[in-house]
Amino acid sequence: MNHPAGKAFGARGGINPPGFLRVTAGFTLMEVLVATAITGIALGVVMGLLAQGHRQAYRGDISKTAAAIATRLVTHWKSQDKFPAAEQDSVEGFDGWSYTVESEPLSTRITLPSGETKEVEPEELVAVNIVINAPGNGGKFRLTTWIPASQVQQ
Repeated sequence: MNHPAGKAFGARGGINPPGFLRVTAGFTLMEVLVATAITGIALGVVMGLLAQGHRQAYRGDISKTAAAIATRLVTHWKSQDKFPAAEQDSVEGFDGWSYTVESEPLSTRITLPSGETKEVEPEELVAVNIVINAPGNGGKFRLTTWIPASQVQQ
């Protein structure tokens, strides 16, 4: 059967009656599901990276504060020419922060040119260990410095 214009129904280049073999542009359900899954995975990766960046920035802020506290303590003790032999206290002006100081005889290991390893304990030096405790679960930061034994309070 031919169309009045001389073309058959459904034939290439022919005219289809309304609702008959209509071709529409769009996506299949499978294509939509795959695109959604890929988008979900990509968003998961991005959100994980953002969270990791936030944790690293927080850790950097805590480290910076701990370094400032340690610098302040060491500067204070140097100005008095005396370091505490042992002390534990909170840090004034920094809520929740505390510190612990312990001094001990300095002991270091050296390797001689012959290859022999030797333990050396110079009597004139003392190792002062300062541990800065961050509030909550912020962690502990340790600073060890060597000072003359004459500068340690007994």
